[in-house]
Amino acid sequence: MIAVWNRRSVYIGFDMQKCAQVRECLAQNHIDYTYKVKNQAGSWAGREGTVRGRTGSFGQSMELMYEYEVFVHQKDLEQAKYLLGKGL
Repeated sequence: MIAVWNRRSVYIGFDMQKCAQVRECLAQNHIDYTYKVKNQAGSWAGREGTVRGRTGSFGQSMELMYEYEVFVHQKDLEQAKYLLGKGL
């Protein structure tokens, strides 16, 4: 089971297609993974609320709005790095 204390990041970026390729490569090689998607505009900005709530989304690049991160169990980290380095 992948938990916060035993997971390691193998991909972090803003490209949804690249994230999908990473996940597909891991799945094809039977490596368990989990992922997180962070909405940058939904970040808390203190008393004003969220960034999007305070300023809207005008002028923000939609490609940079979501950050993707893929995690594997720490025991699978080296194998995942090898496969991703070779296949992508």
